[in-house]
Amino acid sequence: MTIGTEEPFYSSQFEEIGEIENINFPSELFRAAEISNAAEISNAASGIALDFIKPKETIILGLLDNNEEISLFRCSGRIKNFEFVKGRPTLSFNAEYIFRKIHFENEQDIKLKSIYVQYSHLKEWIGKSGIQAFVVRDENKLWISYQPPTNIHLTRIGELDLDITFSKIYVNPFDFYFGAIYYKANVEQKTYLTIQNTSNQPLDECIDLLINFRDLLSFAMTKATSVIEVNANTDVIHIKPVQQPNGDITLEEELQEAQVTILFGLWNSAKTSEIKISTHEMLFLFSDVEDNLGQVFEAWIDKRKVYEPVFDLLMSTIYTSNLYLHYGFLNIVQALEAYHTNKYEGIYQDRKVYEKGLYKKFEEVLNNFPSESEDQESGISDEFRNALKGKLKAQTRFTLETRLKELLGEISPFLPNDFIGSDSDKAEFARRSADTRNALTHHDKEKRKQAAKGQELLQLFYTLTVILRICLVIELNLKNDSIEALVKRSRAYQNEWRPS
Repeated sequence: MTIGTEEPFYSSQFEEIGEIENINFPSELFRAAEISNAAEISNAASGIALDFIKPKETIILGLLDNNEEISLFRCSGRIKNFEFVKGRPTLSFNAEYIFRKIHFENEQDIKLKSIYVQYSHLKEWIGKSGIQAFVVRDENKLWISYQPPTNIHLTRIGELDLDITFSKIYVNPFDFYFGAIYYKANVEQKTYLTIQNTSNQPLDECIDLLINFRDLLSFAMTKATSVIEVNANTDVIHIKPVQQPNGDITLEEELQEAQVTILFGLWNSAKTSEIKISTHEMLFLFSDVEDNLGQVFEAWIDKRKVYEPVFDLLMSTIYTSNLYLHYGFLNIVQALEAYHTNKYEGIYQDRKVYEKGLYKKFEEVLNNFPSESEDQESGISDEFRNALKGKLKAQTRFTLETRLKELLGEISPFLPNDFIGSDSDKAEFARRSADTRNALTHHDKEKRKQAAKGQELLQLFYTLTVILRICLVIELNLKNDSIEALVKRSRAYQNEWRPS
């Protein structure tokens, strides 16, 4: 059976675990008239077209080739064919969640006490290690010790507690018992975002939090980070034999903790674990927000709702590493325009005052201007007349050029004194950005010839990105002196646009 999701998996590990066999389908899974229940599947003829699984079928259970238990949760889609391959049926459909190492018999059994997430480059961003190495050269000895750093509580969102945790020490006790001899040692500290879910909140709520944290990390690192692995702890009932005082053996239930691996589809899932990211390239590190990372994360979630288009445009640019430069430029400049429009009023004159004053004069001129039938040489059509009225009516709103000038003025206390240059240079930067955006958006051939391209377009993109990052960092309520320090430390602003 082939399993997919409506979105790409966040990890490639599922692609490596082989086919699923011994499937346990819920009753009345299929709607096809040819097959009345799951028991008849094995007798189905090759090539029967099936109407798919009922939308959002709850649970499908199965085993992997290695006999590992697997649960498929919220399956949907359409089976295109039903064929026998190598003596067994092959089906294809989507599953919203996949749980490895366990069988959840029904939705009510999915109670995850804690979920711990490993992200690429999280340990470098946190910057805390419990590994120490000591070299005793005279004795030709190397001593390595590891004590996990203390867990860091971030915040409580609703009924969920969020912590930064570190991998625990585990050594197989049988190795000590049998006196195992070691010829190599590998000590690796893993760093996790851990979501404590003691009140059994919905899984979707937990997944939303871990995705939001991934996006905050990508913003802080200025490059895409990815979800490497998601595991969870859950309680499962085990049946064990117990000898009674009278010698009888009875079976009793015992609650034990088990580990589950969770797979799910995730848009913007960049595979970045092999990409080298220097801490010098990051916008800010954990050490910059160590005292209030929880509040920063809460602000990130809240501001994302307020400035949703802004965040969407920025994050899609970060996660699309092969995006054409002019599309990246358009994304960032549109994000800045949306941010200014949302945060500030952005009008030259009150609309009512404008409509009663200057616009009324414009309207009189347009109404009195001759039509095409009256003046074939210079008259205008009714369609053109109405189009001009519409455009003129909206002219109280700031242009992109004005919005960029205002944003530069707002963030100037946090910028190096020589950023872009003089006030006239900043005005030229705003004009050049606006003209380039207009040329690329409206596909005007003449304007495109004058638009920025090549190295200049790259510099405009970098500069606009710096402006947007600073605007959003301010929204996250970082202290002013911290913002100024991290901007000076960052190398990103060194690529800003300069007048030629």
